[in-house]
Amino acid sequence: MFEGMQNRLQNLPAKPGVYLMKNSKDEIIYVGKAKFLNKRVRTYFDGKEKFGHRAASLMLPHITDIEWIITENEAEALILEANLITKHQPYYNVRQKDDKHYPYLMLTMQEKFPRLKITRQTKDDKNLYFGPFTNSYYMRTILELVPRLFHLRECNLKFPPKKNVRPCLNFHIDRCAAPCVKNVSEKNYMRGVQSAKLLLEGKSNEVLAELEDEMLDASAEMRFEDASKLRDQIHAVHSAFAKQKADQANDADLNLDVIAICRTKKLATVVIIEYRNGILFDRRHFHLECCLEQEAAEVLEEFLPRWYLSVSKENLPREIALEIPLSEELDVFEELLTSIAGHKIEVGVPQRGDKLGFLRIAKANAEMLLVELQAKSAKYDEMNRSIFELQKELNLKSPPFCIECFDVSHLGGTEPVASMVRFVNGHPSKGDYRKYKIKTATGGDDYASMREVLTRRLTRLKAENGLFPDLLVVDGGKGQVEVAFAVLKEMNLAIPVIGLAERLEEIVFPGERPSILLKRRSSALQLLQRARNEAHRFALKFQRKRRS
Repeated sequence: MFEGMQNRLQNLPAKPGVYLMKNSKDEIIYVGKAKFLNKRVRTYFDGKEKFGHRAASLMLPHITDIEWIITENEAEALILEANLITKHQPYYNVRQKDDKHYPYLMLTMQEKFPRLKITRQTKDDKNLYFGPFTNSYYMRTILELVPRLFHLRECNLKFPPKKNVRPCLNFHIDRCAAPCVKNVSEKNYMRGVQSAKLLLEGKSNEVLAELEDEMLDASAEMRFEDASKLRDQIHAVHSAFAKQKADQANDADLNLDVIAICRTKKLATVVIIEYRNGILFDRRHFHLECCLEQEAAEVLEEFLPRWYLSVSKENLPREIALEIPLSEELDVFEELLTSIAGHKIEVGVPQRGDKLGFLRIAKANAEMLLVELQAKSAKYDEMNRSIFELQKELNLKSPPFCIECFDVSHLGGTEPVASMVRFVNGHPSKGDYRKYKIKTATGGDDYASMREVLTRRLTRLKAENGLFPDLLVVDGGKGQVEVAFAVLKEMNLAIPVIGLAERLEEIVFPGERPSILLKRRSSALQLLQRARNEAHRFALKFQRKRRS
């Protein structure tokens, strides 16, 4: 340990706070919290703790400086740690593999006639936030259903309108009550808003009871058209929440989050099953990277505060059931959640009863998801191997992370077309595919067609300052490769180019370099074949469309 670091350790205060480990580039590589900063940080360097040994072998060689922030108490340190990790995404902290800001549904209570919309940020205002949603399909289903059920507006019109407006199509198809033309009073409109709020809070039973009462009243007063509309609303709510009813718990007042984790080496999955008012309200899962290979309890200690800081107050539970106890005392975590929610939240590890059964279900989900995650990671590693193997076989200066493959297609010289497909990190990037109608080449001249297409493509990339590929592949033999090489030379571009001759799957190079044959099971050859076959398919599809 160098002298400057020793001085930093001696200056650590015996107070609660957060510490930030930095590397030689002044980047934050790890953020942690401590009840006593001086005791906790020194354990990384003395090697006496189990965690200290692991960190010493992985993280310590990169630590060149330590900073700290003193807080009033442990709960404040927990909040600060979660916020700093979210902001800086340090390499050695537990990170989500698909890290992003999950969307919320916002009921715009600040507006005179509230509406439901998607947002990715929550604010401390009068609006109501529901989420975050990890399942975007489920969220958009709710966004489609709720305004239709309660005739809420979906426009962004400001009230009162500055000029006379006409009701939109939603009014004419009975999706909106049209407050813009005063077709509904604010009081009646807000009744629909209140029902939407209850539904979003998971209180579908209360909504159904209210709708059924209104339907019976309308029927008794012989307002049969209104009664039929209410009946349709009831059926829609029943249909949307039928799955939740099937998952109903014994306790109708149950307001619980059940959390399980499954970890292996540097990968982990966390599953959170949410029960609201005795009904299974949502299932969420998260894929995490644990570069320090922390124990499951340590992973939860880092992840859970960040998750619950992102959850709106309305969606916080009254109880949390953990599969395993956290490595530190639960009091600080409970204090943090209680301060966020404004009501007592109990955190515990159930030993028997229904909650233990819920935990077993969550654990089974976590184990299944981890197996899927490992399979995806193995597939991704295989893709990486194919890229680096291709670099080695072709003797390229850099890995071909971006490959563009070209193919020409025609039928006896008629309707000539060409295609370009792009593979990024070994996967098709279909948004970057391009198709071309051959304009200048005639009579099925494949060489002239290839020259035209390559010239058009590379000229466009130059003009738009686009990303040039790491490798160009043409479907064909020596003639096509020489044409492609000539185009690159004319445009003063140093991009490697090869051809893949289909009969023997021979890899052809420009100039005097001899062709090579790779083993049939070579992952590098298979990557080239996938690109060539995709270019051929895309060109043939376009050519057939042109003929028809």
